[in-house]
Amino acid sequence: MQNKKSKVTLLPEMKSFHIDGGITLLEILEKASIHMDAPCGGKGLCGKCKILIKEGITKPTDNEQDLLTEAEIIKGFRLACQARPDTDIVIEIPCENRLDFKKIYSSKLKGNVKSVSGGFSVSSDFKKIFLSLKKPALTDQRSDWERIKEELLHNGTHISRNLKPSIEVLRKMPGLIRDADYDITVTICNHVLLDIEEGNTTAAGYGMAFDIGTTTIAGYLIDLAKGEELSIIAKANPQIIYGDDVITRIGFTQENENCVQKLQSVMIEILNEIIGEAIEKAQVKRENIYKIAISGNTTMHHLLLGLEVASLAASPYIPVIKEGMTLKARELSGINLPSNTPIYFLPNISAFVGGDITAGILSSGLWKKDQTVLFVDLGTNGEIVLGNKDRIWACSAAAGPAFEGARISSGMRAAAGAMDRVELDKKQLIYHVIKDGKIRGICGSGLIDLVAQMLNLGLLDKTGRLIDQEQCRLKVGEEVSHRIIKDEKKNQFLLVNGNETHSGFPLFITQKDIREVQLAKAAIFAGIKILLKEANLQIEDIDEILLAGAFGNFINKESAKRLGLIPPLALNKIESIGHAAGRGAEMVLLSDKSKKNCEDFTKEVAYIELSSRKDFQKEFIDAMFF
Repeated sequence: MQNKKSKVTLLPEMKSFHIDGGITLLEILEKASIHMDAPCGGKGLCGKCKILIKEGITKPTDNEQDLLTEAEIIKGFRLACQARPDTDIVIEIPCENRLDFKKIYSSKLKGNVKSVSGGFSVSSDFKKIFLSLKKPALTDQRSDWERIKEELLHNGTHISRNLKPSIEVLRKMPGLIRDADYDITVTICNHVLLDIEEGNTTAAGYGMAFDIGTTTIAGYLIDLAKGEELSIIAKANPQIIYGDDVITRIGFTQENENCVQKLQSVMIEILNEIIGEAIEKAQVKRENIYKIAISGNTTMHHLLLGLEVASLAASPYIPVIKEGMTLKARELSGINLPSNTPIYFLPNISAFVGGDITAGILSSGLWKKDQTVLFVDLGTNGEIVLGNKDRIWACSAAAGPAFEGARISSGMRAAAGAMDRVELDKKQLIYHVIKDGKIRGICGSGLIDLVAQMLNLGLLDKTGRLIDQEQCRLKVGEEVSHRIIKDEKKNQFLLVNGNETHSGFPLFITQKDIREVQLAKAAIFAGIKILLKEANLQIEDIDEILLAGAFGNFINKESAKRLGLIPPLALNKIESIGHAAGRGAEMVLLSDKSKKNCEDFTKEVAYIELSSRKDFQKEFIDAMFF
């Protein structure tokens, strides 16, 4: 049967293609460039890649029976990573399960160096200088390059003795100078003559800062002279189709020898899209982008560079390189930028604390503060930094993807249709949905709200067990108590009925979902406790908590405290600091001093490997309780 050709028809597009039998629908769809949300990388663990089979329904696998409800199976829902058609098949993909890499996310991911505490000033060696050159004559036979260099010195421009033109600039120099009648603009950066242009183009000097996250990639087009954001484009990281976390993606690279290059190429493709849309939005020319700065976790950093990542996930967790480094665009194969454009990668701290955290430490000012600051980046992974101007400690907690909505039965990312805020009291449940409309699921911030308020009402005990409906009636009103429903396995909490959802099926929070939240919050809090021990500090010694990351920006601080995700400080000591990594990348792009500060303090950060700590397991178990 595996050699039989089958026809797959996709609705509503009515797109059809033929495939060999024996491979999964997820593989089939990927070959057709139709991408689905599959956080577990197609391992049959998360239940997110649901498709509706209209014709040619396959027999459900054990994993499908475990992850789908009986009603869904009867209706024809299957998991794309499990279903292997051996006959003609007609399928429909629910829109909430599709990944749209063309979609532009909101500009809430602003970097904005103007908001840096203590102020920020632009100061780099990037220069665009207009020159009116003396024309050559028989009595003045200086070379074109000598003519430019000496005019720079004559104008009082400080240039390095090592300033050299690239071969590309030399090749276009003679014709361009003469076409311009010797009125030209030269561009110098990092002691390199990057470009020459006709006429006075000194006002057109731009750079791009990128924060490459596991889930989202954000690009910021910056005016290099003014330090202003001209446009911001953020899109889903297309590597998501190979897994929602770095460990899954590292595992994917081990499947065959070309997987690292595959992950690199899809990332470069999305960077090109972001660059193209950013310059179009701001109406600037690609050739006037002269600098790039990139922050990202260590795995994203390595994959963008095409470096092997296997050693990042295996003890003793060794990266290929941690230091900051600069490449020319031509050295990053496929990037659509002028070949001489310098691309700077912020330094990493360890295998699991990368340049995004370096950027966050920089932009938060933690590295120069007198007070003791706890910096927590809550995203697909959880990075924690503790310290001040005297000493900094850092660790990475394997929180898992619960805060991004993955591995949660009704979970999703913070996108249209997600419940992002929840209020639950004794009488009713009230929620907010992103962009209103029908509900597709619940995202991390809504999940934290819900679990925290279930704790407040006594619907969960300190072990995280969801109580029975009978017990519940003593604590809350009938409308809320009726939300606790016992299925064939355990109690579950009804979020919304099917008439309120996009799929038509009710959404629940299960006991397993609550355990996922416990595991995630316990990992983060145990990491915090280990850093406090290492610094010989107590919780009350923390002066300020800074919450960063995609999830940290939107979390309710009171809910996070009640859950035990962060220490119980006064709310006025807890601050969400926006997109700290993007802001730090902008600072490095605009300031050589900021770049040097990064390279200096990262050498002094004491990284604590939690897996090597004998006391971590005890702290983790203690933190599991509410």
